[in-house]
Amino acid sequence: RCRTEDQLPKGSGDRPATVIRGMDIFLALYNIHRDERFWPNPDKFDPERFTRPYKNPDVPEWGGYDPARWANKLYPNEGSADFAYLPFGGGARKCVGDEFATLEATVTLAMVLRRFNFEFDESKIKNDKIGYDGMPANLEHPVGMRTGATIHTRNGLHMKISHR
Repeated sequence: RCRTEDQLPKGSGDRPATVIRGMDIFLALYNIHRDERFWPNPDKFDPERFTRPYKNPDVPEWGGYDPARWANKLYPNEGSADFAYLPFGGGARKCVGDEFATLEATVTLAMVLRRFNFEFDESKIKNDKIGYDGMPANLEHPVGMRTGATIHTRNGLHMKISHR
């Protein structure tokens, strides 16, 4: 929530935006994290993406992504990508438990994957022709995505789990 009136830079729009006192602001992080201006091939699984610097000459006001800016940290943060990557928010209102959450999730995932095998339950996969918002969207993917304030699976995530 904005405490004082402020003028935001124009960004990709044609004019700056005025934020008035008391206004709530919603940032569509899912869209920012998948914007090709900041992340080439954003929907491609590319874990090495965060090891390579990137600067888009078509967006001169963006400081680019530099892996050196998150050296000695657990993961890339808002500073390493000039606020184009915000997994836990950014600035003064950033999640205070971000490093704990990352460590906790990593340990939990490792413990679960060590003990169980996972595979999609093919019998539950729906062959939808229309995505959640009424538009065709990656329909061949068995999970699919829909967004709002949070990210959800379009059809659930039905898995078969077995002990290793």
